[in-house]
Amino acid sequence: METISIILPIYNVEKYLAHCLDSLLAQTYTNLEIILVNDGSKDNSLEICKSYAKKDSRFVVIDQANQGVSIARNTGVEAATGEYIAFMDPDDWMEPEMYASMLAQIKKYESPICLCNYYKDTKLRSHPKLFRFDKEVLQKDEIIEELVNNMIGMPDLLPKYVYVMGSVWRGLFNRTFLNENELRFVPKLTIMEDLVFMVQALLKCSQVAIDQGVWYHYVQRGTSALHSYNGHLWEDQLVVYQLLEKSIKEAHLESLEMRNRLDMRYIGMFLMAIKNEAYIKKDGDLKDTLSNIKDLFKDETLKGVLERVKPIQVEKIIEKEEQLLKKRGKVIKQEKNTSKESQSLQEK
Repeated sequence: METISIILPIYNVEKYLAHCLDSLLAQTYTNLEIILVNDGSKDNSLEICKSYAKKDSRFVVIDQANQGVSIARNTGVEAATGEYIAFMDPDDWMEPEMYASMLAQIKKYESPICLCNYYKDTKLRSHPKLFRFDKEVLQKDEIIEELVNNMIGMPDLLPKYVYVMGSVWRGLFNRTFLNENELRFVPKLTIMEDLVFMVQALLKCSQVAIDQGVWYHYVQRGTSALHSYNGHLWEDQLVVYQLLEKSIKEAHLESLEMRNRLDMRYIGMFLMAIKNEAYIKKDGDLKDTLSNIKDLFKDETLKGVLERVKPIQVEKIIEKEEQLLKKRGKVIKQEKNTSKESQSLQEK
């Protein structure tokens, strides 16, 4: 019976931790190794971890000085002994069948990775986020088309489907695969470290198993890093962008489509940086805020990106408009035919 090692990086989450750990205790698949890496918490998180370890020997507690989520997860990977590895955020929770279902799927297709659907939980509701395909396994080209492309960036400025969230908590990973490919989280990366890890892992896969179940509850809170001002956001985003670009180049996937996706990410980064300064930033001098925004507009790379995407985006917008016109033409034609049939019946 295979062991699944579940790694949780923990930092000041005493309000949510018990609910998270209880959802692990409720798993129908019981052969688990639950590695709790306390990353220098200043609240009661470590004591909660120790109390669960006393009650259940499957919990392993590692206490270390605060070094960030990437190093905490790497610590967990190094300590793991299971054949499979999973990751969880300590303020989320999961359905009881999650790991039983995902293990069955990853074994069925003998894949190095299995991914599942998830719920996005807010104060108001729990909304399922589903893959836009119904396949149970993806081959190499499909991994790029369906997953990596959409993790890198949006297809265009007016997308119907924005992206596939590249979070590690939706995955189950073969530990041998991770070790043989030396896949670890980039230390000191402060944002989107799981996206970088996921893209790098997927680029090493010949196939990926898909569990179409909706198992994980990603709880979005107003206190998260995405909702707090970050004075280094632009620089941090640039590091993520450079890592993704490097991974794409090393995989020899520098197509026009992939470059367009990277460019769309760069534009998205810029808009997020503007929002960070103009909307999320609550304190500080208005003059300083305006100066920061002005500096963002001076970015030379952004100018090149906008020049590249302009003809591509115009072409895509025209294509969408043509499709709408064709649909409208079909509707008008159908209405005319219906009108003629109705008139013919009246004449009879």
